[in-house]
Amino acid sequence: MKKYLLSMAVLLAGTMAFTSCDDDDDNGGVLIAPVQTVDVDGVYVINEGSYYSQINGSLDFLNFDKEANAFTMSRNIFDAANGRSLGGTPNNGLMFADSVLCIAVSDENRVEFVNVNNNVAYDAVSITSPREIATEGDYIYVTAYTGKVYKIDMRTRSIAGESTQINGNLEGIAVAEGSLYVCTAWNPDYSYNKEVVVLDAQGLVPTDTITVAENPVQAIAANGGNVYILSQGNYYDVAATVQCIDRNGNVSVIGNATMMAYDELHSKLYLVNAPYGEAPQYKVYNEEDKTTADFAVGTTIFSPYAISVMPCSGEVFVSSLSPNPDAPEYASYTTDGVLYRFDADGSLLGSYTCGVCPGTIVCRTHTESK
Repeated sequence: MKKYLLSMAVLLAGTMAFTSCDDDDDNGGVLIAPVQTVDVDGVYVINEGSYYSQINGSLDFLNFDKEANAFTMSRNIFDAANGRSLGGTPNNGLMFADSVLCIAVSDENRVEFVNVNNNVAYDAVSITSPREIATEGDYIYVTAYTGKVYKIDMRTRSIAGESTQINGNLEGIAVAEGSLYVCTAWNPDYSYNKEVVVLDAQGLVPTDTITVAENPVQAIAANGGNVYILSQGNYYDVAATVQCIDRNGNVSVIGNATMMAYDELHSKLYLVNAPYGEAPQYKVYNEEDKTTADFAVGTTIFSPYAISVMPCSGEVFVSSLSPNPDAPEYASYTTDGVLYRFDADGSLLGSYTCGVCPGTIVCRTHTESK
């Protein structure tokens, strides 16, 4: 595990408290109060499998061993711990309170809760076609193809509320300053929507509707109350676009991308633009000076599929499909994928085999006092 700085030095009642990456700091006789640090444990890869080829999803874990400076991928850890498959199309996931991995398994109509210490699942909650998850406080919020948002109380692992039907097939969701930003995405008749609906997180009551580009599918809450929205367009002549909704509801365009991930530590937004048939482009947007620069220059990833950023180190992870064995110019949706690891500057640090269609990357960390 790697340890990184989490909190800045503070002075309270004459007692200094600070966080250091070095376990052997010489404090010079100064009384040091306990502070919190973040330890990096590893990265989960939630593999979607293939609905059409009847390949169930799976869960892999890239373990960080600090002492050995080794990175080892453990495969199919959910199946091994639970004696059953994760099921069809695990679509999204997140960490809750450093101890529970929450996974929305769309085809199985449930949200799984996995104990990160032993990978055992328990107290799953039934929701029809769950899609994306966000969290705040003691709750997680789940969008679904029912057109509703569901609120799950993590203290009881039960549904504490649900919204009225917002629209057709809901996708991305983010929590910012007590509000939920919900991507209305598309409808059962395959028409696309252009709205992000804002709900009060407490009562799930709509408070606003914000117009964005066509087919909004992903939402990320950022520093300063901003929310980034990725709209996938129509997969034909309307390009995928990333927009920023500020705390006043104003919308601005950041650029074109088909996937995105946010680096809270450095206030940066990583963008991958990989429309079908075109060479992928990798960019990083700096919130502070509102500039965009190239990322991972010269790196060749066959078919990028998902992206995530380690919250305390800034390392970037990109998953990819592999070439089709029978037609190498096309991506394979039935064979193992690859996870790539970069440092914050875009230098490739390693690559690791993972499961079929690695669609979600969840960074696992934990906090501790020092």
